[in-house]
Amino acid sequence: MNLAEKSTYRQLADDLQEMIEKQTLRICDRMPSLRTLARDRGVSLTTVQSAYEVLENRGLIEARPRSGFFVCPRIRPEDRLPVMPAGRIKTARVERPDFYEEVMTAINDPDIIPLGCAIPSDDVYPAKTLSRISNAALRKHGAKAYRYTISPGRRELRHEVALRMLGAGVSATEEDVITTTGATEAVIVALSALTKPGDLVAVEMPTFFGILRIIETLRLKVVEIPVCPIQGMNMDFLDEVSSTHDIKVCIVQPNFQNPTGSVIGKADRVRLASLAVERDFAIVEDDLYGDLVYEGKRPSSMLAHDKGNRVIHCGGVSKTLSPGLRVGWLVSKGYRKELLAVKNVACSATSTLSEMIVAGFFSDGGFDRHLRRIRQIYQDQSMMMRDAVFASFPEGTKVNMPTGSFVLWVQLPRNFDSERLAVDALNEGISVAPGTIFTASDSLRNCLRLNCGFGSDERIPGAIKRLGELCMRQMK
Repeated sequence: MNLAEKSTYRQLADDLQEMIEKQTLRICDRMPSLRTLARDRGVSLTTVQSAYEVLENRGLIEARPRSGFFVCPRIRPEDRLPVMPAGRIKTARVERPDFYEEVMTAINDPDIIPLGCAIPSDDVYPAKTLSRISNAALRKHGAKAYRYTISPGRRELRHEVALRMLGAGVSATEEDVITTTGATEAVIVALSALTKPGDLVAVEMPTFFGILRIIETLRLKVVEIPVCPIQGMNMDFLDEVSSTHDIKVCIVQPNFQNPTGSVIGKADRVRLASLAVERDFAIVEDDLYGDLVYEGKRPSSMLAHDKGNRVIHCGGVSKTLSPGLRVGWLVSKGYRKELLAVKNVACSATSTLSEMIVAGFFSDGGFDRHLRRIRQIYQDQSMMMRDAVFASFPEGTKVNMPTGSFVLWVQLPRNFDSERLAVDALNEGISVAPGTIFTASDSLRNCLRLNCGFGSDERIPGAIKRLGELCMRQMK
């Protein structure tokens, strides 16, 4: 089934869902027959069958033997979403979990089905355009393209990043931008500039495991702030913690948080910025997924709500253009001197050719057109995988409903062990990320994250079904 057909059956499912929600089709009503609906809508029988499967997975209709499909009592959408983890005001040091290395190593093994790390498939990259821009840069600059680029980075890229920040609600200049070797280095530089070993950092729970590894390496302490899968970081909890603890930095992913997909609302962004001033801490924003909104306008950066120049924005192109280019950046109005000091010691140079390529793509390579294409791909893949999880996993499974990015956060019944699932799955050639690697505490064991970036991999549907069988076996 090609992408156009996938979009057709999902659109049909959405149309029928709207009819059910508006009670045009009522509980216990019989759904139109497959052939009748195919004829009326001018689509194939396969398209209607796929749409009905989606509605079944959403809990909207049910099949009755020799009778057809009927509208069934609706499961409330909120009952299918993961719940926010309980918070404890407790500081801790980060220790690398046992399964971290296995998740990372699986990236380079083509025989393993890649549901663990959040990486897109090769066919998402705009390879032809990147090659064209790269060749043009080499023709224009020759051997100069292989020179060092010393901090703060190439001027043309910093200019383009500053222009793109306008879309995130931020008025920045190229002098506010420092380029880095990927977004991970941006976070490392930011935390290194703002803290010393033993300092306390507020982090989300769950949070991207790479952030926890950075904190571990820098020998910092953490206090975890629970994350709602819809509204993001619990600001009441952060308010309470910051009133009694000397927090130096709060590191947050406000847009399509990894792994929950949550987006912090405007009121909470303003509140976070105010707390930073009131309680004297800095905000490090990891906004790597911000451009991957499915519909509507890109959500704003925390820099748009900054009070007192306390925000450092970290971004990059690993989820949009290419992870292999290793291009990221820092944007800050208040910490430029400190950031440059750390950057010049840690890694003073960045890739000249990579920065030329990204600058060229931003300026004339159709980046916004490319974003529209991959946003649709990621949305389709994420929603199809979400439906597949509900169809295959045990009763009581909850899955986030992302509005951007390409990861799913799955919560199983309380006594489930996602590390055991991860081991069993890896033995069968499937990589998943257990919930335990997304926290500094011994919790989230009944959760896991799934990567939806490999929709073109024909092994994925079978892998989801097999994961469901492994879950069922564990719960017997």
